[in-house]
Amino acid sequence: MKIMKKPELLAPAGDYTCFQAALKAGADAVYIGGQRFGARAYAGNFSDTEVVDALKEAHFYGKRLYLTVNTLLKQNEIGELEDFISPFYEAGLDGVIVQDIGALSLLGRLFPDLELHASTQMTVTDVRGAEFLKQLGVCRVVPARELTLGEIETLCRESGMEVEAFIHGAMCYCYSGQCLFSSLLGGRSGNRGRCAQPCRQPYRILPGQNGQECYPLSLKDMCTIEFIPELIKAGIDSFKIEGRMKKPEYVAGVTSVYRRRIDACLDSPDGAGAVSASDMHILSSLYIRSEISGGYYHRHNGREMVTLDQPGYAGCDEEVLQSIRTGILEPELTVPVILEADLHPGKPLVLRAVQAGKDALAAASVEGQLVQTASKRPLSREDVEKQLRRTGGSGFRAEAVRLDMADNAFLSVKALNEARRQVLELLKQKTAQENSPVRDGNKCRQAAPAAAKETPSFAAVTSGNKEKTSGIPGGPLLVHASVKTIDQAYSCLKEGADRLYLPHTFLQGDWEAVLGGMKNEFPEAGLYLSLPPVLRKQDEARLERLSAALDSGLFDGVQAASLTGRQWLYEKDWKGGIALDHRLYLWNRETYDFWADKMDTYCAPLELNRKSIYALPKKGQEILVYGRIPMMVTANCIRKTAGCCLKEKGSRRGKTTAGALYEPATRPGEALKQANTQEYRLLDRYQAQFPVETDCAYCYNIIYNSVPLSLHAYVEEIAESGAEAIRLDFLEESGGQTAERMSLFHSLCTSRDAQASELINRQVNWKFTTGHFKKGAE
Repeated sequence: MKIMKKPELLAPAGDYTCFQAALKAGADAVYIGGQRFGARAYAGNFSDTEVVDALKEAHFYGKRLYLTVNTLLKQNEIGELEDFISPFYEAGLDGVIVQDIGALSLLGRLFPDLELHASTQMTVTDVRGAEFLKQLGVCRVVPARELTLGEIETLCRESGMEVEAFIHGAMCYCYSGQCLFSSLLGGRSGNRGRCAQPCRQPYRILPGQNGQECYPLSLKDMCTIEFIPELIKAGIDSFKIEGRMKKPEYVAGVTSVYRRRIDACLDSPDGAGAVSASDMHILSSLYIRSEISGGYYHRHNGREMVTLDQPGYAGCDEEVLQSIRTGILEPELTVPVILEADLHPGKPLVLRAVQAGKDALAAASVEGQLVQTASKRPLSREDVEKQLRRTGGSGFRAEAVRLDMADNAFLSVKALNEARRQVLELLKQKTAQENSPVRDGNKCRQAAPAAAKETPSFAAVTSGNKEKTSGIPGGPLLVHASVKTIDQAYSCLKEGADRLYLPHTFLQGDWEAVLGGMKNEFPEAGLYLSLPPVLRKQDEARLERLSAALDSGLFDGVQAASLTGRQWLYEKDWKGGIALDHRLYLWNRETYDFWADKMDTYCAPLELNRKSIYALPKKGQEILVYGRIPMMVTANCIRKTAGCCLKEKGSRRGKTTAGALYEPATRPGEALKQANTQEYRLLDRYQAQFPVETDCAYCYNIIYNSVPLSLHAYVEEIAESGAEAIRLDFLEESGGQTAERMSLFHSLCTSRDAQASELINRQVNWKFTTGHFKKGAE
């Protein structure tokens, strides 16, 4: 029989009480946040002193402690990271969970033997994404929650890295790290740990749901207790429980149930039996959002995963809470110890403490006061044993007391107690030290993998015979445009676009003739193929088609929006241009320096204000100045929730926003073409409509902001900053609207006269937002 690997049970802790609850409930490791850089800014979190104390306590009990640095860091913040991490590193920090590429790069250099874990905020969706992170020394990845069990198993088997997967807790509707919903609607960024959860608000699906208000973005909480045998067999290294915002009872109750289940499965792999009714009752009674589901492990998406009627947490069963308090939280967590005392008159007390139940025994010894000869009543063995067994509050319990003492020995009770405290404290320190990580080089710091080898270097952004010289204020701005339709593409080219980003949906029908015609008519414009924002194992056949398209010679470059996409280009040995989308988050110079030789263009992040954007390196900088901002990229599907999935039989007919009946096509190609043109929207309580793009080929949705970003008033300022290019993204605009807006922005790029610019800006006749350009996300 194959011996299954024991997975780590990883519990959350938002404060010290929750940390202790996790230890008492049987967690192998705990993840916490400090006072800075954590993705739960509104949790209690740990002071610097508490982090150090928690490290000592965790290591004393043979547990591990990981610290979250899972937010994006601004330039003025990343320089403070070393001072923040140093005391925890010195205290034996077991690992750090990171989102920001620059933070990974910096931590890898400063602390070369500190374990680096890639947060789920990095949207790792396959082996390629994990492979890409190896060059930064990452040894563990927390993949996207959206992956199926089969995808996770492949990641475990082929990546050569540890895999930490969520098994229980709240679920985000968006791929983690790809959500700007809260940021754009309320200024509270999920990438900064301040999500306001607009996904838990009511919306109407248009068309569909008969216009009824529901909660289409609110997923049921994940509960995988019944899948534990499968997850163990898949080879997952760490089972992660979500919940740093939750109470000690939740942490203790959920952790204890999974502890029992994991142990039962390991003890009896082929016959662990069904989950007990009492354990299911505990999980169903602790801060559950109306119902529970198994997450994505056995499905790609589905209406049954959504809490359409009620997004709020149900009340907790008070009996369950009280049972957890009395059974787990109140008792002291202790380690067995054997105490040995030598008491002989004329010699000092010798007290030894040996930790019991360990293969490698930890031990400590102290000398106490001089033992006296009893003048009246000598110490009895019972008296000595009674005092030595008083270990309450020390973290130890005396499993055995062994005495070597003379019949006429005498020592004060105070002296015995003091020696007991000293030896147990010394043993505690030795035990914690023994369980601290050995600083002899990160197990992931190996020879650079394929992705880290030399990549093409790009000196400047070029389009035809135009070239922008980096960093010169007031230089000519290149104009780049992203389009969805042929009409938009031709409108942009006719209005002077220097570069077009074309989606994979262009690769249909006689696309080679169409693109060939574009290149002949507009030879100075660069054509870049935009890779999908999410790529998974299921997309291999589609990637082969994209590869063939790139081999046609019609594309000058590729726009990558994910780590997987960039790694795929490396594996393909792509020699053309590479543009990084804003989804790859170049928030600071450390991140830029990492990417510098791996791209020719990067789009500035959409959550930074203009001051922060202008502080970034100018070489290759592209600033989005127009377009609806993508707020969510999702595996779950609004169309499917509305009952209109084109890939499933029995789906209801839908209606377009124009009101015409929509009949699902009979041929797959026609179905997908219709799917990508069918308009779906979310209508919120304030009557704002959010367009939903349904990409049925790659099976994801993109939810866009209700109004476009438009920075027409800042184009001259952007040019003065030294940026190389501006970018316009077109989604639903007609060919005429596209031409109008391209013309306006192109005129602003070429005009340096203040009065002329003012006249041009007056031509703006559309509703718009300036996004975070003025203020920035919190």
